[in-house]
Amino acid sequence: MKQSIVILLPENKKIRRIRERYDPNYKKFKLHISVVFPFQNVPKKQLYEHIRKSLKKIKPFKLTLKGLKKSAKEYYLYLLINKGKDELKEAYKNLHSKLLAKFKNKDMPSYIPHITLGVFKTKKEIDNAIKKIKNKNPVLKTKVNAISLLTLDKSYKIKSIKKFKLK
Repeated sequence: MKQSIVILLPENKKIRRIRERYDPNYKKFKLHISVVFPFQNVPKKQLYEHIRKSLKKIKPFKLTLKGLKKSAKEYYLYLLINKGKDELKEAYKNLHSKLLAKFKNKDMPSYIPHITLGVFKTKKEIDNAIKKIKNKNPVLKTKVNAISLLTLDKSYKIKSIKKFKLK
C-alpha cells in the first residue's frame, strides 16, 4: 500500500475549472501540495512518530498560491507558492530525514512546492494554456493547520487520511 504526505487544500472554483480543462487527473487527486511523494513499506508506528517529530517546530501558517511555472521536464504547468514557501520547505526537509530519507524524489534536486494545473503534450499546448490562464489570475489563499498522511490504493485513490495538526 502506497502512502503520501500532503497538504490538502480547500476547493477553489477558478482553480478547479482550470484543472478540469487541462489536468487529466483532476478527478483522481484532490487539490493538494505534495510534501513527500508516494512511498511504501514503512512501519505505521515509526512513521507516525517520525511525522510528529518532523512537524514539531512548524506552526500553522498562511499559504498563498499565485504565479505560473512550466516544469523543467515534460509539459506540466504549476501554480506556485507565493507565501508559506519557507514553512513548506522546512517540512519537506524534516520529513525527508532519517526514516523517509530514501524516498526523496531524485528527479527533483530542489523542492519547488506547487499544485499541478495541467499536463500537456506539446510546448505549443502549454504556451497557449498559459496565455489563457494568466488572464484568469488564479490565486488561492488559506491557512495550513495540518499536514496529512494519505494511504492510497493501487489506482492512487485515497483510502484513508490521517491528519497531523501543526501546533
